[in-house]
Amino acid sequence: MKRRLYLILLFAAVTLSGMAQNVGEAFYIYRNDGEFNAFFRDEVQSIDYSYEDADGNTYDEIVTQIVTTADSVYRIPIAAIDSLSFVQPETVFQSNVIQMEQKGLSAYLQAIDGMALLFDTSIPQSLQPKVGDILLSTDFGSSLLPDGFVGKVVSTQIQAGTFRVECEMVSDIFAIFEQLVSIEQIRDRNNSAPGLHRISDEWISNRNPINFYNLGYSHPLSDGQASLSSSIDGSYIATVAYNITRKEQHITLRFNHDWQYGAHLNFKSDAGFGTFKGPVVSLPAIRFPAVAPVFKFQVSGVPFAKGEGNMELDFSLNSPVHSYLTEVAYHNGHFSGGTNELPVQGANNPSIDAAFSLNGSLQIGYMVDFWLGIDIFGSLFKLGTGLDFYIGPKLTGDFSMKLGTGSPVNYYSTYKDSKLGLSLVTIDYEFFGEAALAGHTTPRGMFCDGTIQTPLYHEWYILPEFSELSVEKDADNKKATISTTPTRDILVPLNVGMGLYDKDGNHLNSTNYETQKYKRENEGYRISQTFISLETNKDYTAKPMIKILDGEVPALPEETFKLEGESTCPDANHPHMIDLGLPSGTKWACCNVGASAPEGYGNYYTWGETQPKSVYNWDTYQYGSSGDNVVNIGSDIAGTQYDAATANWGVPWRMPSKAQIQELLNNCSSTWTTQNGVNGRKFTGPNGGTIFLPAAGSRWGDELGSLGSWGDYWSSTLNEGNPNYAYGLGFDSDGAYCYDYGRNYGHSVRPVR
Repeated sequence: MKRRLYLILLFAAVTLSGMAQNVGEAFYIYRNDGEFNAFFRDEVQSIDYSYEDADGNTYDEIVTQIVTTADSVYRIPIAAIDSLSFVQPETVFQSNVIQMEQKGLSAYLQAIDGMALLFDTSIPQSLQPKVGDILLSTDFGSSLLPDGFVGKVVSTQIQAGTFRVECEMVSDIFAIFEQLVSIEQIRDRNNSAPGLHRISDEWISNRNPINFYNLGYSHPLSDGQASLSSSIDGSYIATVAYNITRKEQHITLRFNHDWQYGAHLNFKSDAGFGTFKGPVVSLPAIRFPAVAPVFKFQVSGVPFAKGEGNMELDFSLNSPVHSYLTEVAYHNGHFSGGTNELPVQGANNPSIDAAFSLNGSLQIGYMVDFWLGIDIFGSLFKLGTGLDFYIGPKLTGDFSMKLGTGSPVNYYSTYKDSKLGLSLVTIDYEFFGEAALAGHTTPRGMFCDGTIQTPLYHEWYILPEFSELSVEKDADNKKATISTTPTRDILVPLNVGMGLYDKDGNHLNSTNYETQKYKRENEGYRISQTFISLETNKDYTAKPMIKILDGEVPALPEETFKLEGESTCPDANHPHMIDLGLPSGTKWACCNVGASAPEGYGNYYTWGETQPKSVYNWDTYQYGSSGDNVVNIGSDIAGTQYDAATANWGVPWRMPSKAQIQELLNNCSSTWTTQNGVNGRKFTGPNGGTIFLPAAGSRWGDELGSLGSWGDYWSSTLNEGNPNYAYGLGFDSDGAYCYDYGRNYGHSVRPVR
C-alpha cells in the first residue's frame, strides 16, 4: 500500500512540476519542525494569531498562527516558522533524469516486459539510455505505459531484434528531483472554476464525471414491467503540496471527495399475477362402494398466493451528498494520513419519491380442495365436482399513494380516500365441475363462487381526516388559537399540525407540529396551535398540515378568519385602539390624553412633562431654563417616565415616534372637517379605519392660541441636531405636516400602541 501511495504522489509531482504558476497565487510556509504548509491564497478564509498553543496552553505572547480554509483549520507554532514565501522556486530535476516524452524516447518504444523497456533498434545512439540514467514517463494516455513509468537503468543490450533496457524501481523521490517546491490542484470538470490552478484536460479527461457504480436491470412481464437501476457518483478536488530539496522530502495530498448514490425501482402489473400454488399435499382417497369402488372422495391442500386487479410500485431515492477530506503525507520516507467527514454547505436533504397503488386484492394462505366424482382406470375417465376453499389473510385495496420530498399540488384531495383493508381470515370459495376422457380435459365449469368475510376485518387510510377547525381570536394580543381533531386509523403514524396562509396562498411561517405522531382515532388526540404577532383586519387561512418525509402537505378543511381590529369607535367608552391598516401595525387612540371623546381637546403638555399646568414657558419647564440650557432626558422618550401617554394611560400606550407620525402621513388620506361642532382633520387608513384629531391649538405662557384653526401634537422624538426642539404633528385646513417645536410649548398628545 505504501509503495502504491509513493508512486501516486511521485507521478503527480512529476506531471505538475512543469506547469507555470503565477507569483502571488499561492504562498509557502517553511518550518523547522519537519512540517511544511502551502496554500492557494484565494482558498484561505482567514489568517489569525492566538495566545494558545495546539494543546490549549495559554501564554502572554502570540504563539500560534491560525490559517483557516474551507475544509480545515491549521494551527502553526510561530516558533516553527522559518520563512514565508509568495514566489515558487524553480523546479530542478536531477542531472541523470531523462523525461522520455520530451527527449523523444517514447516514439521508439515497442513493448514493455515488467521493468524492462524494449525499444526499436533504430533508436539513435544519442538517445539510447545509459546505465545509471533514470527514465521517466508521464504520458498517461499511452497504450504501453498508461500508468506512467519511472526506473533506473541497470543494463542495456540488443536482444531478439530490440534494444532492451533493464530497469529497477526508484524508491527515493530525491533521486528524481533536486528541488521541487510547489502547490498544485487537481479537479474534475464539475469543480472547475476560473482563477485556480488546475492540471491539463488530458489528466482528467477520463475522470469526469466519476461514476463509481452503475447497475441497470429490466425484465418484461406478460402484463407489465419490472426494472431496477442504481448508481454512485462523485466529484473530487485534490491539492498537492511539495517541498523536495536536498534536506527535505515532503509531499502532502489533501483530497476532497463527494459521493452520492441513487436508486430507482419500478414494478407494474396491469392484470394481477394470478394464483401461484405450492406443492400439493393430499390425504388418502376414499373410494366407494366396496363392491365396485368407482366413486372417489379426496381432500387436498396447497399453499397459495393470489393477486387480482392491477398493482404498481415506483420508488426513487437520491441520497444526500457525503463529503470527506482524505489527507496523505510523505515525509522523508514515512507515510501518515487519515480521512474525516466534512459538513456539506447549503441544503443537503435526501430526495425520495415513492408511489404505490393497488386496485384489487392480495391473498396468501392455504387452499383446501374437496373433490367428489368418478376417477377410474388411471384417469382414463374422470367426471366430478369440486369445492375449493382459499383460506388466509386477504389485503384489499382501492389504494393509491405517492410520497415525496416535495409538496404535490392537491395531494390531500387526491389521496385522502385511499385505503387498505385487511381480513385476518377470509375464505374465498369456488364450486366447479370438470370432466376428462382419454387424456382430453374440458375447461372447468364454475357453478358459483364467492367470499365469506369474517369479523376480523379492519381498514387503514393513508391520510387522516380532520374535523371542522375551531378558531379562538384574541385581537388585543394579536394572536389566534386554531384547533381540530384528526379522525380515522391510518397506515403509518404521521406528524400533524397547523399551518397559516395569507390571502394569496403564501405559507406565512413554519408549521407548528404536535410533538406526538397521530396513528388512530378515539384516543383523545387533538391539534391545538397558537399563532402570535398577527395583524388585525387581515385575512388568514388556517389549514391542517401533514408531514410526509421532508415534505409538507396542506389538508382540509380550511378556515379563513381575521382579527377584527376596531376601525372606528364602537361605543362611548373611550379611549379605543383604532386600526388604520398601517404597515407597521401601529394602532392610534381615538382621543387625546385628558379628553373623554374624539373631538375633546384634552390636556396640554410640554415635551417630557406628564402633567398639565397653567403657565407654559422656560421658567416653568422642568428640563431646561432656556434654549441654550436644556436637560438631556433621551432622544426618544416613548414608554419612559417622561411619556405623558404612558404616565396617564398606562402601558402599552405611549407617545408616537416621529417615524410613526410620518407613517400616518404617508399612508393615510386626511381631510379638514367639523365633528360635533369641532374643527379638525380626519385621517383615513388603507383599511378604511378613521381617527379624528381636533384643532386644539397650543399653549404659550398663560394663553391658548390657534384654537379651532391649528393642531399641535407631540412625538416622542427629540431633534438631536437642535436639542431644545422636539418633533411633532401639525395641521391646519391646508394640510398636515411633521416638523419640530420648542420643548417648552404646551401641545396635545394622541397616544399609540
